[in-house]
Amino acid sequence: MNTDSNWIRRIQLAMVAAALATSSGAGFAQSGTAQLLEEIVVTAERREENVQDVSASVTALGAESLNRAGIVDVTRLEHVVPGLRMGLSGNEARIAIRGSRTNNVGSEAEQVVGVFVDGVYVPTTTQALNTYVDLNRIEVLRGPQGTLYGRNTFGGAINVISNEPDFDSFTGSIEGLVGDYNRVRYETIVNVPVSDAFAVRVAHVSDTHNGYIRNNYHPSTYDDLDDNDTQYLRVTGKWLVTDDLDVTLRYAQADKDSNSTAIWGYQFTAGYTDGIYTEGHPTLAEGASRDAGPWDVSRNFPSSANLDDNSITLGVNWDLDFATARLTYNNSDFEGIQFSDFDYSDGGPDWGEQGDWAFLGWNSSQASDSFEFQLLSNNTGPLEWVAGLYQFEQDADWGWISSFDAVLTNYGYGHNLFVSESRAGYAHATYSLTDTFRVVGGIRANEDTKSSGSSSASWDNTLWKFGLETDVSDDNMAYVTASTGFRAGGFNSGGVVASILEHQNRDISMYDPEEVTALEVGYKMRLQDGRMILNLAAFQNDYTSMHAQSFYLIPGETAVSEYTENGGEVDARGVEAELQWSPNDQWFISANMAMLDAEFGNYDIAALPGLGTLNGRQDDSVLSLRGYQPANSPELTMGAQISYDIDLGNMGMLTPLLQTTYTSDYYTFDINVRGTDQAAHTKSDIRVIWNLDNVNLRFEAFVLNLENEPVMNRSVISQSGPVARVQANWGRPRTWGFAGTYQF
Repeated sequence: MNTDSNWIRRIQLAMVAAALATSSGAGFAQSGTAQLLEEIVVTAERREENVQDVSASVTALGAESLNRAGIVDVTRLEHVVPGLRMGLSGNEARIAIRGSRTNNVGSEAEQVVGVFVDGVYVPTTTQALNTYVDLNRIEVLRGPQGTLYGRNTFGGAINVISNEPDFDSFTGSIEGLVGDYNRVRYETIVNVPVSDAFAVRVAHVSDTHNGYIRNNYHPSTYDDLDDNDTQYLRVTGKWLVTDDLDVTLRYAQADKDSNSTAIWGYQFTAGYTDGIYTEGHPTLAEGASRDAGPWDVSRNFPSSANLDDNSITLGVNWDLDFATARLTYNNSDFEGIQFSDFDYSDGGPDWGEQGDWAFLGWNSSQASDSFEFQLLSNNTGPLEWVAGLYQFEQDADWGWISSFDAVLTNYGYGHNLFVSESRAGYAHATYSLTDTFRVVGGIRANEDTKSSGSSSASWDNTLWKFGLETDVSDDNMAYVTASTGFRAGGFNSGGVVASILEHQNRDISMYDPEEVTALEVGYKMRLQDGRMILNLAAFQNDYTSMHAQSFYLIPGETAVSEYTENGGEVDARGVEAELQWSPNDQWFISANMAMLDAEFGNYDIAALPGLGTLNGRQDDSVLSLRGYQPANSPELTMGAQISYDIDLGNMGMLTPLLQTTYTSDYYTFDINVRGTDQAAHTKSDIRVIWNLDNVNLRFEAFVLNLENEPVMNRSVISQSGPVARVQANWGRPRTWGFAGTYQF
């Protein structure tokens, strides 16, 4: 891993030298409010169209919008996307939207919100956290996207689209950023037109900082938690074979080293014994220190996350006159190891002790291949259509890490061989009945197979979508859609299956797919001669057979086992709004709002004895969540971004910017009890951007999370002996930084 990182750094230095030696002064792309309100072309429905013409809830963010919002990975999308909440624990993205939430992570887990990078599905919640660089846009589709994207878009889809090579001129940029916690970030982009028909584009990022969570056990910063050393490289080549045929080959590599914050959360914050609540670490060893706060802990055992991700993608576009044939093939290899202080304190085995057994975390090694073939109609008649075939296979070997000595030389890896396969055929069409009225329909047939050890199962599912859309005027469109989605089932393994069968007479070896039926009504408007865009949507999502995260304490043991079962129903309804408004050439205002009413219907999970009876909700084996809210589903979220361009004449443009997000109170775990609750709060950022277009420079100063308030973004309750422990993960503290960019 270190060898690869050094190799990437050498490539970066060569890129910088080449850029400085051959810079041509191409200048910045258009900046300011004009660019922010320009029409964004998206591929949300697999063909290029204006985002205002798509009969779905889509947030489209161009390059300038991404820069202003400070979006360098998926975690900050919640500030600009209505209703999207970003849970996080360790190096796992736990996205929640419209009443669906991510509980399970790892190789065998299916994501609630599918993440796609340049048309390729990202297989795991770990890989979903890869860094962003040199992007053309991000599209966030809210609600199930089953007919066009398949099983992995139960709650929505996030499309990340990078810039393609440009055949016209040698261009690029160099950016440097420094900030507190010794943060240093370098970004280099170089575009090389080798000929009129072949071009190469290279993008690289190096991002390092000290840990945001102080570990008081050692005086230095080397073992502080949530630090970062990320290296990311992407090389893209594009060849215009003929006027009708082009081929793109893209290679990407991401390496990350970090002191991990643990898979389920890095701090025990409370506990329950026979239903009685106790604040703080409930099973703290005698003589161990209590944490001073969410960002001030004491751990005597190391934490780490070492992650390597390599991907190669081939894309082919061929104009066949009546349609365009599009082929996308991807091969990805991912390896990762994550471990942490297993008792979340400075008690237990010390770094210098030998032979102590410990549960630490997990290891994962996996390879995935995906293939998609599409035909997109080119005709200009009333019918537009897309048809495609899709195949995906993931081969994984993962396991828990244990039997580990204190000098970090004796890992004990568990092994669970796992294969997931998916095949699908789909079609989607829009037919114009009149110049202003259209019918939308889609269908997708899926076959999913999973195998683990001697177990194997398959699920067939047919998804559909039907909608009507009408142009109320040249600038206004209304639509109504109904659609379905699903998330594949899976397996449980280990002693927990046998023990539950023996003691409770329940077979949990497998769990079935979960399904959703969604109804959405929307209205999209362009007002004030194009200076205002306002989009409104109302939705109703009915989820059935929802997966439940359950925990079981095997009799005679102290370690808890996690497993998945079908919990039951969730009903979610709400309204969302997005606004972009430029009242004049200086002001730009964007805002978003989401109101959500989501609660469990008939929904049962395994009992946690430490919680007591919970006023009759729980007996010896079952806990009913009926009436509770799903994790990370606040009733109200609002966000706004306000900026003002100050013309400095020959000195360029100065733009102060304020971004703020309000979130009402919510629960961070499906069991809505004290200790998992997060109070209403705001998060605000300020930026000052100075553009000097005449010399191709851009400077920026920023402060993120002005309030500096600890915000719990994810928790889990599990049983340890007689105690049900609350394990939490918190958002990051206030940070600041300065950045400078030179474009050529």
